[in-house]
Amino acid sequence: MTQLYHSKIFANGTTTLPKPVRDALCIKTGDRVRYFISENGVRVIKIPSEKALADDPALREALDAAEEVMDENRMLLRKLK
Repeated sequence: MTQLYHSKIFANGTTTLPKPVRDALCIKTGDRVRYFISENGVRVIKIPSEKALADDPALREALDAAEEVMDENRMLLRKLK
């Protein structure tokens, strides 16, 4: 079901996200959002907190794998020098 909400932009550029939008994004006081601008419009997403990212096992696994690849590339670069 599509809903349309609006909010006012103040002189300093601030606005209040309507409560249904905050609820849909699970946004609480102090949370941060990111805006993606594309030819299709603008998307608003919640930025995960650093703690949430640190507790994400899939992200931790991906970061560990990336670190391994970076270490291997460093070794290869040293051999080429």
